[in-house]
Amino acid sequence: MLLIDKYAYTNKLTDKNPYIKAIFSILFLILSLTIENRIFQISIITIMSITIISTSKMGISEYLKLLSIPLIFMIMSILAIIISISTEKSDMLTYFTVGSTYIGISKFGLMNALRILSRSIACLTCVYFLMLTTPFNQLIKVFKKMHIPDNVIEIAMLIYRFIFIFLEEVQEIYKSQEMKLGYMGMRNSYNSLGLLLNMLYKRMMKRYEDMSIALDMKLFDGKFHI
Repeated sequence: MLLIDKYAYTNKLTDKNPYIKAIFSILFLILSLTIENRIFQISIITIMSITIISTSKMGISEYLKLLSIPLIFMIMSILAIIISISTEKSDMLTYFTVGSTYIGISKFGLMNALRILSRSIACLTCVYFLMLTTPFNQLIKVFKKMHIPDNVIEIAMLIYRFIFIFLEEVQEIYKSQEMKLGYMGMRNSYNSLGLLLNMLYKRMMKRYEDMSIALDMKLFDGKFHI
């Protein structure tokens, strides 16, 4: 079971009305996107984080690990905003020169990056609140209530299902290779990784074929009845 899925099914709010949780999450998400005030965004981050940690019995370190995964990509993205290239040094906080060009961190770029980062984290905590308190079967009810097309819901359900199959296969292949010392040394690690990807593709196709056969045996008509 995925860590996020585990907390979604064991959370104190699991059995609460999914529509209320969805409205609460979406409302704060919209507020995070529309209100520029950084203090307000920090307040949303604090409220959502405290609610998630207190209801899921998740440790602060575990919660920070969940946040760190998307945060790495956020920080990589805002680096392009922080770094400025200019012919004038008046607005630069720190810089180095290449010929007559100044490359460094400007006050405007830094403020802009902080604004985007605070907004992104606020939105992320709102999404995490919904993910960590609402199991997927409840999310399907919410999607149906929002009149999202059945095809979109079916695709989401299949992707969700195949994530577990994918992780299960990766774990089995990796454990098998590790027991045979397949990751001892750089060269062995590269060879084992290539074999893992090759075997993973074949196994995933085999699981897909097995699922197709099972659906055909049940007279599948091309539509999942959700």
